Order: sequence, then C-alpha cells, then structure tokens
Amino acid sequence: MSLRAATSPSLERCKRELIEGARYSAGLGYHAALAGNVSVRVSEHLLICTRHGADKGSLTPDDLVLCDLSGRKIEGKGEPTSEINMHRLAYAMRPEVESVIHAHPPTATAFAVASVPLDQLQLPEMLVLLGAVALVPYATPGSDALARQLERFLPDHDAFLLENHGALTVGRSARQAALRMELIEQNARISLTIRHLGKPFALALEEREVLMGFRQRMAMWACENPDEQKP
Repeated sequence: MSLRAATSPSLERCKRELIEGARYSAGLGYHAALAGNVSVRVSEHLLICTRHGADKGSLTPDDLVLCDLSGRKIEGKGEPTSEINMHRLAYAMRPEVESVIHAHPPTATAFAVASVPLDQLQLPEMLVLLGAVALVPYATPGSDALARQLERFLPDHDAFLLENHGALTVGRSARQAALRMELIEQNARISLTIRHLGKPFALALEEREVLMGFRQRMAMWACENPDEQKP
C-alpha cells in the first residue's frame, strides 16, 4: 500500500495542495517560526502531514510525512507533527474532511489565551462561510486529552479556538481550510474592534436560520460535486 500510495498521482496532488495551503497561511503570519501543522487526506486510510519542526513558509515535499490514520509513519524523512492526534481524529470522525490546519493567527490566538469565545460576531458572511467557532477547553498540545476535548465539537463545527493554544480549521481542501483560518482571524479582529465601539449588532433568530440554511445548502452542493472542490 505504501509504495502504491507514494507513487500515485493522488499523493502528488495532495502534496502540492498541502504545500500551497500551508504557504498561504504562513504568508499571513499564522505560522510564526516553526509553529503549527497541516495535513491532507490521501485516501480512506492515509494522510500526509508536515513533519515535526517544518517551516510552513518554505515547505518542500521532503518536509511531508505519509501516515496511516492510527498515526503510524509509513514514509518520510522526518517524524510526523507531534499534534497528529487532532488531524487523524478529524479524518476519522468527518469523512468529508480532506484537510486540517492548526495555526496561531495572532488576534484569534489572543482570544484563545484569554479563554474568550468568538461567538458574538454575526456578520452574514461569517455565518455562511465559517459557521460557529467552538472554544475547545485546554489540554496539553499533542496529547490524547486534547483530541478528546476536540472530539466533542468536531461533528458540528469547522473552526475551533484551542484554549491557550491557537486555532484549528477543517475543510474539503487545504485551500478551504486555509481560508477558514483567515476568517477566524478576521472574526477576531472585528470582534476586538467592536469591543471598543459598543454592543455588536444582533441578528434576529429568523435571519440566522436563513443564513445557516445557505450554509447547509452549500455543504450539500459540495457533497454532490466533490470534484469541484479539488484544485
């Protein structure tokens, strides 16, 4: 299986997609120094992820490690990211998820460190494109305990603040996961500014339901047109 996976066009596409998504987030300043990690699903049983200590802004294929969903390394020059537990859990629980990004966007991470949820901003675009952002209680980074904390929120969210740690997003491609990370940071920046300006605008329940209906229809369309989600 490993040799076939290592030479398949699918794996090469996944490598390119991962590198592009990671570089995009790094270019926005979300992966300071060597922080953060990125992965892409290769198949039902395989994922490829950044190696431990990789520079996300200058990734090459040599910085990527092929693993199975138990976290066991199959191929690669380095060791898998120490936070692979979050990634493999997302793939195991969400069959439609094709990429996971963990990063430290500055403003959003400040909310996470302050244990302040990003649950008040009700811009229509945020509700449709990002949905609710979950605040995942703290556990040691890379631990099984953190994966267990995340497990409670994974079924119903695509974006997560990791308390005193950073942020995590999932998507149907590395590009979508990276764009959702950008939306988390935009959400945090606007939320911080609102705190200085006054009370945020509150959408009526019926308006929220209409917007969430748009979001659900977009998700259904993506399920019915999976090839449209690929680069």
